[in-house]
Amino acid sequence: MIKFLLGLLACFLILVLLAGVLKLVSVLVKRAEPEEEISFLVFETPDYDADITEDEEYMRQDRRVWVSVGALSAPLDDEVYEDTPLYVFFETYFGALKTGDAAALRACYTEECAAALKIPARITQQRVYDILLTLVSSEERTDEEGVKCTESVYRFEYKIMKNDGVFRRDLESGAVKPQLVTLREYPDTIRISDVIGKYIIQGEKS
Repeated sequence: MIKFLLGLLACFLILVLLAGVLKLVSVLVKRAEPEEEISFLVFETPDYDADITEDEEYMRQDRRVWVSVGALSAPLDDEVYEDTPLYVFFETYFGALKTGDAAALRACYTEECAAALKIPARITQQRVYDILLTLVSSEERTDEEGVKCTESVYRFEYKIMKNDGVFRRDLESGAVKPQLVTLREYPDTIRISDVIGKYIIQGEKS
């Protein structure tokens, strides 16, 4: 009888030990699982002192901002776009990227949008080129605070040579990944209120 009881106790202890081992293994496996998707894009090392105007390869690229509205497509240095507030805004936006002016860049976004996109407080000079902004839609509307504005959606397409990932971490160097950018134009200011990286438009998925 005693031997039988000792045998049962030994089996119980073995089961408890096995349960503990399995629990430990499950915890270790769970901790090894990545919490979020890992990006395999390779970026250049950020150089905050670099002057991109000294990069001959970059300076040979088309660095102008092209805008396409309906059948019309022209660079912003064309007289067709002269003194148009929205197009002046585009020049300011990409100028801030090229010169590495983080304050001017953040000023192009609403506070909510800048926070959502995690626009950095410091950026390197971005070698942006082959810039094409295509008008998708435009309408008069009233914003959340009851203020009237013109809300326009543009498809932003551009490349970044030697991308260091400081501004765009979803874009390989020399690649194009279009974004749908919503801009709100008021009498005294223009701000980007939303940016969508993946979208479907006219049957074509980004």
